[in-house]
Amino acid sequence: MSSPDLLHVTVEQVEDACLVRAIGEVELSSAGALRRELDAARAEGMTVLLDLSGVTFMDSTGLRVLLEASQSSVLSDWAFFVVRPSKATQRLIQLSGTADMLTLADTSAERTLA
Repeated sequence: MSSPDLLHVTVEQVEDACLVRAIGEVELSSAGALRRELDAARAEGMTVLLDLSGVTFMDSTGLRVLLEASQSSVLSDWAFFVVRPSKATQRLIQLSGTADMLTLADTSAERTLA
């Protein structure tokens, strides 16, 4: 049973891209919501910046959504970037050894300027 309170996904236009922001838990029952937003943006040909700073938990289902989006980006002209991964997301990526399979945008320079 899916709980709508587990994950909140928002999408906003940022110049020539869209910022998809995930807040909460990305796991088996909630990952479909994130997948739908990414699929919609890809269908429209929008560059996607996926902000994961608000993700408190991610399981292998959520990681699979990221990997599938990254693979789709590699195989097409769709631009997809993971920005501001939370500590929980960073840990999962590190433990799974999948960092080289994802396009992780380094935003540390932005943080020092802000």
